[in-house]
Amino acid sequence: MHIRRASINSVEDLGPYYDLTPEELFPDPGGPPADVRHDEPRFTIGSRRVETLSWTSCHQVLSPAYRRRHEGEYARNLKAYARWMRPRGGRRRSLLIYVHGWLEPGSWVEEATLMPTWYERLGVDTAHVQLPFHGRRSPPGQLFHGEWFWTADLVRSLEGVRQALYDARSAMAYFRRLGYEEIGVTGLSLGGSLTMLMGCLEPAPDYIVPMIAHLELGDAVESAPILWRMKADLERFGVDEARRREIFDRIAVTHALPRLPPERQLWVAAREDAYLKAELVEKQWEKWGRPPIVWLSCGHMTFPLGMDDILRAMEGLPRLGEPRSRR
Repeated sequence: MHIRRASINSVEDLGPYYDLTPEELFPDPGGPPADVRHDEPRFTIGSRRVETLSWTSCHQVLSPAYRRRHEGEYARNLKAYARWMRPRGGRRRSLLIYVHGWLEPGSWVEEATLMPTWYERLGVDTAHVQLPFHGRRSPPGQLFHGEWFWTADLVRSLEGVRQALYDARSAMAYFRRLGYEEIGVTGLSLGGSLTMLMGCLEPAPDYIVPMIAHLELGDAVESAPILWRMKADLERFGVDEARRREIFDRIAVTHALPRLPPERQLWVAAREDAYLKAELVEKQWEKWGRPPIVWLSCGHMTFPLGMDDILRAMEGLPRLGEPRSRR
């Protein structure tokens, strides 16, 4: 789908992002947003109520040059959104936050499929956080949702990841304030990678379920077909493979380690994934202490075929009230 080339080479502006710890690169929002609105549309499906939450994203960019774009042509991203599914009469004790994948326009498919299934089988309320450059946060000029989230404009790409994590963690803090006793996070593909990073940062979720994802960004740029445009544009900018690997090696993503112990994680991976190779998943899985993992005999886009296996494994996750240690 990436038919347009990246127009800005921001590689020389990456200095503020190099050699930071995960906590420095992805700072704690410090609490829930102060201006959360419960907006229309609100509707009920059986016993479930679904509504849209919105709030001001207080994410601060690191690059002075990028700040003009962030606050100007990309101003749609200054407002964050989440869709919240709960019982009509209130809320339950547990919530599962879902972070969607790259290039998804909105939450409608998930609201009709994944979220009701989790709601019923796991006994949890659900919330779906919308990523920057997607859905209602798409700036004018994008050809499709998420076009500008992950490209060879590396400062914009990193700021998209940073803001996505900031907003998802802000949402988690808001739901904590509402009184949820247990909050897990799950996500698919890009959302799965963001889920992994949330498990590396304090305050951490109570558990994470990353699906079809890993954090081996340097290897992914070199080998994942879906990132062909990013790789080709970096080559056009004069950034060869050695430089690309050096860049991603200095960004606190690949080397991030979990705050959650293995028993508070459940990984879902696809043996036939043509986008994210199984050996890269295994590489990170070894570094993370071999948490429980569900291997599906399918590809990146056919993971729903294994949803029953995923749900059975999620039902087996330890729930709050059981011993929970931290690294």
